[in-house]
Amino acid sequence: MLSYNSVLCIKLTKHVKIEQVLSFCDLRGGMAFMSVGRNEPCPCGSGKKYKKCCGKVEGSAIHGIMLEELESLQRELIDYAMSNYSHTMKKEFQTLLHKYEVLRKDPQVFLVAFEIWFILNYPLKDGRTVLEKFVARRVNTIERERTKQVFKTWPQTKFIAGQLGVISDRVYEVRDILSGEKVAIRARQKVDLDEVFIIGALLPFEQEYTFFMIDFHFEKEMASRMEKWLLAQCEQVEERSSFVADNFLSVLDGLFHIYNEMEQPEAPQESFDYSELTWGKESQAKTADTLREYLQEEGIEELHQQTAVLLWNLYCQKENPTIRKPEIYVGALVSLLQSYSIIEAKDSNAALAKRLGTTAASLSKRAKEMEVVLQERLAAQQ
Repeated sequence: MLSYNSVLCIKLTKHVKIEQVLSFCDLRGGMAFMSVGRNEPCPCGSGKKYKKCCGKVEGSAIHGIMLEELESLQRELIDYAMSNYSHTMKKEFQTLLHKYEVLRKDPQVFLVAFEIWFILNYPLKDGRTVLEKFVARRVNTIERERTKQVFKTWPQTKFIAGQLGVISDRVYEVRDILSGEKVAIRARQKVDLDEVFIIGALLPFEQEYTFFMIDFHFEKEMASRMEKWLLAQCEQVEERSSFVADNFLSVLDGLFHIYNEMEQPEAPQESFDYSELTWGKESQAKTADTLREYLQEEGIEELHQQTAVLLWNLYCQKENPTIRKPEIYVGALVSLLQSYSIIEAKDSNAALAKRLGTTAASLSKRAKEMEVVLQERLAAQQ
């Protein structure tokens, strides 16, 4: 039901090919094409020479470079929200936690949905959203002109809901029931979903969009009932997309209620696809495997195994550690899970370290470092 992209484990971004010639469309000057010498300024607006900028990827995906930069900005946006508004977020989250019964049963989904809604829609004291404040603060420091122009449009977010339509490689189309339009969305990897019902928040990318953080999708068999229910909620509303944006958590709570009703009790629960997670280094992925093996041996339930691996993935996204001894990180994360009562506290740090073949001092030191990065997420799991 979730598509993770590289922000938490978010997989959706974009990829487009360019011609293997020294000509570009300068979007700042309309459709006038220009020939670029290797030592001339790059027309993308970065200020660098062409040969040291877009010329280095001649024949590959120039959009891919922009998307990497925009992915990085998404991560910065989330960090900015956590660093500057964590108190407000925590207070609002705790208030809403008791309001939505269905979402409350899956705290990971609820937390991500809450962050999407808060960052994009929650009005702060000055009336602006976290997204609007971040864009205003960061926009003038972006070097690449095309990336900057896309970033400027981010406050024009669009909430969509509908069935997945035509898929063309990494571009897929959603028939948005809120606007009645067909919306083109790009993904990093080829999408292999068949007419699922999908809902989420989009950020503009020139003539297309990409999802902010993640999308939520449900089996195609549920699409008709979900569409009917959602349209009924919007019946008296003039602007459906704005209604869903303002009431995102309520809408998701209703959709998950339908999902739970339609799910066959005897059917096995859909397992989490760990292969969808992205890792900066092979050693990080191997550490995730070591973590899962340890938790399985300890008889930890699958949901808590998922929580542990997702927390590890988030830590890697933020810190990109180089792993020399995976057991230290495994022990540190297990120690934190015990400290926050996410899993049963069976071992002291000394006992954990001994079992994992490391030292208690190394484990404790690493646990403190990881807690600084993961504290908000750990607290939300309690």
